[in-house]
Amino acid sequence: MTADDDPEIIFSDYTQSVVIDGHHFDVEIYRTSIHPGWILSVENQFGTLTVSDNPPFFGDGLAWRAFEEILREEGIKAFYNKKERRKLGL
Repeated sequence: MTADDDPEIIFSDYTQSVVIDGHHFDVEIYRTSIHPGWILSVENQFGTLTVSDNPPFFGDGLAWRAFEEILREEGIKAFYNKKERRKLGL
């Protein structure tokens, strides 16, 4: 496979940086040009990624709602590993 064969990454309009209770997250919702399913990726300020892609979301709005649901159910702790939670006192 050459670089010319690599699929295009298509970012949703929902892709954005958010600050929640003083915590910065980069939320990316994207799919490739060869697969219709959307992927939710959340990066915290330490650079740790939380990816939800199994199964892929049928729509980008569904991926955004999943992000909101995770926040409601688990809070921001869901996007930090144990070491980061200890460091932040969460």
